[in-house]
Amino acid sequence: MQRLFKEKRTWFLVTALLLAVALYHFVPSIPRGIKKITLGILSAPANAINIIGDRLRSRNDLEQENRLLRKEVAELSLRIDRLEELKKENERFRALLEFKADIGFNTVSAEVIARNPTDWESSFIINKGTRDGLRKNMAVCSSEGLLGKTVEVQNSISSVMLITHPGFRAGGTLKDSRINGVIAGGGKGKVRMLYIPADADVETGEIAITSGFSHVFPEGITVGEVVSVEKSGTGLYKYAILKPSAEASVQEEVLCIE
Repeated sequence: MQRLFKEKRTWFLVTALLLAVALYHFVPSIPRGIKKITLGILSAPANAINIIGDRLRSRNDLEQENRLLRKEVAELSLRIDRLEELKKENERFRALLEFKADIGFNTVSAEVIARNPTDWESSFIINKGTRDGLRKNMAVCSSEGLLGKTVEVQNSISSVMLITHPGFRAGGTLKDSRINGVIAGGGKGKVRMLYIPADADVETGEIAITSGFSHVFPEGITVGEVVSVEKSGTGLYKYAILKPSAEASVQEEVLCIE
């Protein structure tokens, strides 16, 4: 389109120039006013073509500028997203380092690299194995608390059973009342503390921690908060429903305790 206007504009300009020369040199008897009007009429199409051409150029320039601006905005948006992700990652690493210093045990850091889509809340895979010092039945934590334990350890990867898995068991203690029990996975994202004495006074909001009565889990790692207390089917003991302190589904980096 712009090329067509450019060609037409050139043709009109040449035509108008030739007619103007002809009027002045070959028809001198025509009054000056008429010549001026005639020249104005002859030059009008060329002027119109010029205006349209300028506007087309301006529109094309604006469109090109808009494309460049949209590209820059997209690139800036990606950079901002990346910076936000780096900031969050830095915060997670800082929290893990503080947790590592607090627990006072030797640990191996690892990244969560895979999850079973049919078993999302019961296990995940980490990128460390025997070559990194991992072995079966090592406690796996985040900065918020206990996540689970290693159950299958290969050379460079390991499978972690989460505390919500029905097969998970660990010794537990209520931090304030010092009542002991067994931490057990309930499936479907649930965790329970079993075998609480029937006459024990357990308050909601209490924090359950590992008791250290087993060789797998060191004492004092946060497990979760008591949200309700129920009697067992036989009535011989109580059990507490726990809200896990560490949400396994959002973890990206973990610590394995030696």
